[in-house]
Amino acid sequence: MGGTSGEVRGKSKVETYLKYFDLCAGIGSMMEGRNPDPAFKKYTKRQMVQDSETGEWFLYYHLHT
Repeated sequence: MGGTSGEVRGKSKVETYLKYFDLCAGIGSMMEGRNPDPAFKKYTKRQMVQDSETGEWFLYYHLHT
C-alpha cells in the first residue's frame, strides 16, 4: 500500500481541518480526486489532539493512493 502520511497543525480545530482539506485538495490529482467527505467532518475533528505544551491542535493522517 502506498500513500502519504504526516500531521497537520493549527491554532484551532477549524484551522486544522481547513489545512487538512487544502492538503487533500492539493494532492487530489495524484489521489484520484479524493477530498475529505463532509459526512466525516465531525469524525475528523474528534481525531484531533491538542498539544499540551503549545496549545495547538494536530491531526495525524495517512492518505492511501
